[in-house]
Formats: sequence, structure tokens, C-alpha cells
Amino acid sequence: MNRFAAIIAVIALGASAPAGATSLARLSHDQVVDASDAIVEGTVSLVWSTVDERGRVWTRAVVEVDRSLKGDHSAGDVVTVEAAGGTSPTGAVTYVGLTSRYSKGERVLLYLCEKRQGTVYGTVGMMMGKYTIKQNPADGSDMVVRFTVPADEAYDARFIPNPPVADRVSLASMESKVAARVAEGWDGEPIPGISRERLLLINNVQSGVK
Repeated sequence: MNRFAAIIAVIALGASAPAGATSLARLSHDQVVDASDAIVEGTVSLVWSTVDERGRVWTRAVVEVDRSLKGDHSAGDVVTVEAAGGTSPTGAVTYVGLTSRYSKGERVLLYLCEKRQGTVYGTVGMMMGKYTIKQNPADGSDMVVRFTVPADEAYDARFIPNPPVADRVSLASMESKVAARVAEGWDGEPIPGISRERLLLINNVQSGVK
């Protein structure tokens, strides 16, 4: 099984859950694509934290879309992405394992699931649905890196370490994998945490799938 073939994703696919209460399931990259309402590349322009009516802390990031690989977004659109945990306005830190982190100016590849219609998204499988796009020092091309730190540690995408040479994955290869799956369509196999009706709504489908 290669490094793309097993992506750990949250059963809730980005839905709200208290820290430590989230079940995990193993999904293939194709399943992550199928579970995404939208897949975009873009640049983070703003990051802030907020507290909801139940006292839970959320971090939100505004992402200016550069390219859409799935869904209705186009270059120039703006999406708001929400991640569990973060530092509240009073300075209190809430840590949620596997949460995605963002910093201003960060280039990202995001597998998005809609949380509030057309306004706020989460990432499929929390940090598993978020990649940072950075330059491969070997040749200057774009590569994708998945990396996070605990919520009580400062996060700055400029200082994400480069993976070993053998583990570097080009952005172009990820774009090709996404494009191939979106064109091929959902294969009809169930995906934990997402209904069949939803999968039919957000995907092309392969021949014979009803």
C-alpha cells in the first residue's frame, strides 16, 4: 500500500466532535476525493479563533482560491475553513488531536467538506484533508506536505520541514490523481460517515452505479 493509498480520515468527515471522542477510519485517496464537496488550491489570507455558544474554540482561515479541482469554486473565490481547537480571545488554548493548522500566507491544497451551506467548510479527516504547498529545494517545483503541531505550539508554515527526498510528492502528481478520480467518478462503495445520497449528489458516478 503506497503513501497515498491509506489516508486516515475522521468518521465524521470534519463534523464537530469533542477532543478525544473522534473515531478514525482508513480511507483511500480516492475515497477522500469522493467525500469532498470541493477540492481547491489557494492562499491563506486571514486566520483567527472564535468561541461558539457551547464554549468550544474554533480556528478559522480565509482562503483565496487559486484553482479548483472539484466543486463549484473558481479562481478568485474566497472560502472559510474551520478547524477544531486553537487559542481563544482570552488566551486559553484548546488542543484537539489531528486538527489542521493554518498561517497567513500559507499556500494550501484542501479537501473540503461543507459544514454550513456555502459559507463554512471543514477538511475531510481534519489534518488529513489539508496539505501545504511548498517549493521542492531540489528543483524548485511545487510539492505537497502534510504537517501539523499541537495547538499549544506556534504554527508557521514557513518553517515546515522538508520531507526526505524519497517521500516528496509533487503538486502536479496530486492534481493528476484528483483529476483522474473526479473524472472517473464514485464507484458506489460506501464511505464511513457520509450517506449514499450525499455521495451521489457531489460526484460523477461510474457506469452501473445507481
